[in-house]
Amino acid sequence: MKSSLYFRIMCFLARILFPRSRVTFEEEPGEEPCVFISNHANIHGPIMMTLDFPRLHRTWTADCALDRSMAPNYAYHDVFFGRSRKCRWFWRLMSRFVGAALPPLLEAAGTIPAYRDQQVTRTFQQSLETLAEGLDLVIFAEAPHRFSEFVNELQSGFADLGRMWYRKTGQRLKFFPVYLEPKGRTVSVGRAVTFDPDAAPHGERERISGSLRDGIDRLARALPHHKPVSFLSPRWYAGYGEYESNPQAFFRLLHESRDGKILP
Repeated sequence: MKSSLYFRIMCFLARILFPRSRVTFEEEPGEEPCVFISNHANIHGPIMMTLDFPRLHRTWTADCALDRSMAPNYAYHDVFFGRSRKCRWFWRLMSRFVGAALPPLLEAAGTIPAYRDQQVTRTFQQSLETLAEGLDLVIFAEAPHRFSEFVNELQSGFADLGRMWYRKTGQRLKFFPVYLEPKGRTVSVGRAVTFDPDAAPHGERERISGSLRDGIDRLARALPHHKPVSFLSPRWYAGYGEYESNPQAFFRLLHESRDGKILP
């Protein structure tokens, strides 16, 4: 995993803004590589896991955030929620700055591009290679559709890693729910959900994702009363609400610059 001067400087600055978090485990993961499925908590989730999670890992990141041609459009829609704002030209300008800074930072962090088209095989291949190296995976799998005040519904495709890893190694991959509480600087890791090789693929995908979603929600409710930081802000639902039940269409919007298009 790379460690450029740029990445170290950004981590130093992030540490000033984000004090160290306390990490607790209900179940010790052990030495075998695992997958940790976490709530996103807006921008807080990736920062907290990068700075404070004690296990060596690589994180799934939207592929367009790593692509220099698409990163400005990604920043406009997925960072600034530009369609819900006035003076859109200003947010387009800001997005160009963020879009220039983001790809080299994510590359230096060793993130894995998460594709949502036919290239998804590349995501899984890099993920299996990461596990084979003994590193964990961190995945922020929330979809736009809300489940509770603490966590959204989870996209379930990541669960296929269990079957792929079992075919490759004969080992049953463990998935852990993680709840991030930014204000209290708390990273809570719950009990594992273990892949069942005898279950039907679709049913196992739904069981794993549903159990992890419920686990994240339970971890949140076990903490002292707090105001949760949602995956997507009300501003997103105001400007992009039609995509709540159709995330694939939103992902296509993020990729518009592949064709040289800039949408208002």
